[in-house]
Amino acid sequence: MTILNATNDGLYPELISIFRAVAHYGSVDRNSVIELCTRGIQGDPARLRLVLKRWTDLGLFEMKAESIKIAEQFGKKKRGERIDEITARLPTVCRTIILNAHNCIPLWGDSSGIASDFVSGTAWLLAQDIYELPKVWVGGVEDLQNAQIASDMKIIENDTRWNPLRYWMRYLGFATGDGTAFQLDPTIAIKAELPMIFGDRSDLSAHDFITALASRLPVLDFGQYRKLVENVLSKECWRQPDKIHLSMSLSLALRRLDLDNVIHLTGQADAGTSYRLTGRNYRSWIGFETVRWIGRQL
Repeated sequence: MTILNATNDGLYPELISIFRAVAHYGSVDRNSVIELCTRGIQGDPARLRLVLKRWTDLGLFEMKAESIKIAEQFGKKKRGERIDEITARLPTVCRTIILNAHNCIPLWGDSSGIASDFVSGTAWLLAQDIYELPKVWVGGVEDLQNAQIASDMKIIENDTRWNPLRYWMRYLGFATGDGTAFQLDPTIAIKAELPMIFGDRSDLSAHDFITALASRLPVLDFGQYRKLVENVLSKECWRQPDKIHLSMSLSLALRRLDLDNVIHLTGQADAGTSYRLTGRNYRSWIGFETVRWIGRQL
């Protein structure tokens, strides 16, 4: 199954339109939502219905008879919260839904999860040399995939899945840019998860931070889905980071957050397990043994 078939599953602008309409009315007739969104974005009503069905299957919406509403755990409003503020939380909600094991496991096979194509593709791309990743599918990403996977299995099915994967990765905070400017970078996704990772604490050991991050975003280093993908890659064609080194994509994100004073990576000789960031050409960046969430102090 898939969420990357843009013809049937749509892209995030269509989902946003439906979400805003349902959030505004609370509970509304399904056909009324489709009619409203068709006028608002000049969309194809048949495709909008498929988008609504897909995200109902995933658990974002609940349907009773012909009425649709946002699932209770995702639709609760804070007092005085406006539609724009609710919409700003949608990428985090979508990440939570897509990364739920119920929606993406198994990653491969006839019984694969609805979001398995996005999850496996994202995990694979974030494991790559982000500075040398080809920008095009034919003769680039396709060849890289074929070289790294010895079997007939494909992580990204074809070029019609490649562009939707990049669109969704940007919206969900795992990448930035477009076309030749496309950059793998999970900074936004990681930043959004910091309150859940730190809780009421300001400091975590490097090990506890990376472990919690892998649990919240399992497409990143040491995460469940990342491990499944890495296990099918040829070690002759894919370079795995050394034991204490993080991948280039995670390293870039943590370095950006450190430079932006969102977190502070520090080294303390008695703090336990340490990690090192990996830069271009696999050179070592800074090492750290603790992580401080500066946002806790602001």
